[in-house]
Amino acid sequence: MRIEDLDLGRSWTAKLLANTALTPPEAREEVRELLLEAGDEERDFRAGQSVAVSVAGPHEFGQQAHVRLYTVARIPAELGPGRFTLCVRRCTFLDPYSGERFPGIASNYLCDLKAGSTLSLAGPVGLPFLIPNDPWTPLLIVGLGTGIAPFRAMLRELFDERDWRGKVMLFHGARTGLETVYSGDVAELSERAAAFSPVAVVSPRPAWGDQEDLGAAIHAHQEEVWQLLGESEVHVYLAGLNWVGEQFDKALAEAAGSAEAWAARKEALKNAGRWTSLLY
Repeated sequence: MRIEDLDLGRSWTAKLLANTALTPPEAREEVRELLLEAGDEERDFRAGQSVAVSVAGPHEFGQQAHVRLYTVARIPAELGPGRFTLCVRRCTFLDPYSGERFPGIASNYLCDLKAGSTLSLAGPVGLPFLIPNDPWTPLLIVGLGTGIAPFRAMLRELFDERDWRGKVMLFHGARTGLETVYSGDVAELSERAAAFSPVAVVSPRPAWGDQEDLGAAIHAHQEEVWQLLGESEVHVYLAGLNWVGEQFDKALAEAAGSAEAWAARKEALKNAGRWTSLLY
């Protein structure tokens, strides 16, 4: 999903009601949740959709506005008309030539924003993560890091509103447990929903900055995952950075016996409308 390919429509203004840390001060990464209220109470969102945040310039390379997409984590159905949240990780970028580290424009702007401030948004954009009608449908969900954000809203709808009965397997996590967000929601749902099966994914060497090892987590649950993917009506959802999709494909190719066998199964899921991904 490239911003330049999207029709963002007209911009609108939202008011920041609260800016709350989701990670403790000792965590290596800072993730925050912003509670916002749209001026237009008729504006609605669905799990999996994003809003475009515009940071006024001018900026270093001459842009008058810096625009980035952020996925909605809590939706008006839970918070009330016009209210929603964004899950934001404070980012920095390393210059490959100078070795100098620079703060991300949009993420730092949002993380530092004070309650009462207004910001310019557009959207929502992107396809929502649609939930099947049949509550016995099995679901396989992968959302690492802030990729869990759209699935938080989705899981709440499944178990708070829909009384979901089909197996729901979720792979979630971050480099360390301190950086894992919405773990409280996951734990609470796991305690009361027999159909919900979460799997925590962490880095084997967080001190070295290694990514979460999704491949190892899938390998440890390979039989269960492959059995779930063999269900005729299973739906698969992925969200996060592009490497999440790459690790997922590699692990499933091993489970299938070859890359070709997994590619065929994945294509069948896509053709049947049972594969949804938001990777960036």
